Amino acid sequence: MSKEQVNRLKLIWAQERLTATWLQERTGIDVGRWRNVRSGNVEIRGNEIEEIAKLFPEYAYWLVTGLEIPEAGQISPMTKKER
Repeated sequence: MSKEQVNRLKLIWAQERLTATWLQERTGIDVGRWRNVRSGNVEIRGNEIEEIAKLFPEYAYWLVTGLEIPEAGQISPMTKKER
């Protein structure tokens, strides 16, 4: 997966005020793994993108592509912040 997706994850992380512990509790993915993804030490995996998309379905399309479809409810954290 791409660095752009990690950067988009960081924006979600900030907008939603996530913690690695909160993500571990909801996804079963280790807290250390989430910290490494966020810091850029490792690449984000497909299953991690899927888990974020389950938690925040409104960001799913944007997380993967960087594009929004507001009429379909697919937005970015920046759009959510503006609302």
